[in-house]
Amino acid sequence: MRYDNNKPIFIRFAIYALVLVVTVLLQNSRGAFPEIFGARALVVLPLCVVVSMHEREIASAIFGVVAGVLLDVCTANDGFNSVVLMLLCAVCSLLISHFMQNNVVTSLVLAAGTITAYNVLYVIVNIALAGGNPVRQLALFYLPSMVYTMLFVPVYYFLARWIWETAEESGNR
Repeated sequence: MRYDNNKPIFIRFAIYALVLVVTVLLQNSRGAFPEIFGARALVVLPLCVVVSMHEREIASAIFGVVAGVLLDVCTANDGFNSVVLMLLCAVCSLLISHFMQNNVVTSLVLAAGTITAYNVLYVIVNIALAGGNPVRQLALFYLPSMVYTMLFVPVYYFLARWIWETAEESGNR
């Protein structure tokens, strides 16, 4: 199979990369998003979900790895984000391509599952195994953060949809 016109792909991923860098910077900057009762929005997760909904499995996994590496660098983590986001992005893309339709409701369902899975894995690996109190942390910080993060899903969904449509239109010219 030959790919004669890769222009839409390059345009899409250049814009995705720009949005990802801005999102990571905003997520890791104090005061960029207000903290509501100590809960912080983890806005990279919804971005990864909606990009995965619009791309193929391999591209989604690569986007997840890049997003995870950026998060790992910003948070001085040990690669947890890279591995988990790669797997979650690939799973979201597989679910959309084989079992689900690509719409806002599906993005909310996938984002809720992805955000929950990410936070539960994070609490198990980084808090429970370190001897902390995982139930308290999950209830007081991560559960409110999950709800706060869900507010950003529709915004990122329509942004990714607009990027997809704009890149496809520019490729057809």
